[in-house]
Amino acid sequence: MTARFRTVRVSGGFTTIELVVGLAIVGLLVAVAVASFLDHMERKARAQVRSALVELAEGLRMQHTRTGSFEIADLPITQSPREGDPAYVISLARAPMAASDPNIVFPASTAQQFTLQAVPVSEDACGTLLIDHVGRVGVTAPGGKLADCWPR
Repeated sequence: MTARFRTVRVSGGFTTIELVVGLAIVGLLVAVAVASFLDHMERKARAQVRSALVELAEGLRMQHTRTGSFEIADLPITQSPREGDPAYVISLARAPMAASDPNIVFPASTAQQFTLQAVPVSEDACGTLLIDHVGRVGVTAPGGKLADCWPR
């Protein structure tokens, strides 16, 4: 009597090609997620600085109503976000500022007019964000669009 052995083929696991394709798909998903997250963080930082600029402009206008002057010793907000590492540095423009969109020159800050500027710490598609005493807004980056940087 001879013994007969049954050979059973077990097909478990993945082939190398299946693993490579799976890893490529996961890599693409991660790349899209990271890009989306970074875009969200940039838009959030821009929204925060726009809010700070509008708040400062309103404060300066209220001061002008009380005292007849926009002159101020120090701005109460000098960076955005207010806590932690700044994404933008906020100051009064000491010289006229040319905006790319709209294509106008914002005035230097004096007792009778002001321009607030938010300069990005790292590269930003909008460049410096501007707001003046009459409420005009602008951006300095050549490719920056006002509709994207100061949405209404």
